[in-house]
Amino acid sequence: MKHLRLAFLILFAASHFPITASAIQPSGTTMTGTVTSVDHSTRSITFEQSDGKQIRHFVYAHQARFWHGAPDASPQALRAGMHVKIDLHDPIFGPDFVRHIVLIASAPSATDHGNK
Repeated sequence: MKHLRLAFLILFAASHFPITASAIQPSGTTMTGTVTSVDHSTRSITFEQSDGKQIRHFVYAHQARFWHGAPDASPQALRAGMHVKIDLHDPIFGPDFVRHIVLIASAPSATDHGNK
């Protein structure tokens, strides 16, 4: 009976210890630059990095979010000419893809180009 009580006490105490789960964050890269073209039918983005050295082509994920100050966070509002910060996910298997896009500066409008 004493062992049964001790076993119950150990199980009770063990069930109240905090359980910590650790997960490896997916590796990724944050880049800033300008969107040179976007095709929403294929979810592809052509992106020129701020340093101007490299033009990259990415696909944004189905669950990607575009934070641009509007209630709708879908990437459908993404346009060429926008200066953005992207969170590029580079998985162990498969191609790189964009998960988060944050608007830094919107694209200049057509009237702005006519005034210059």
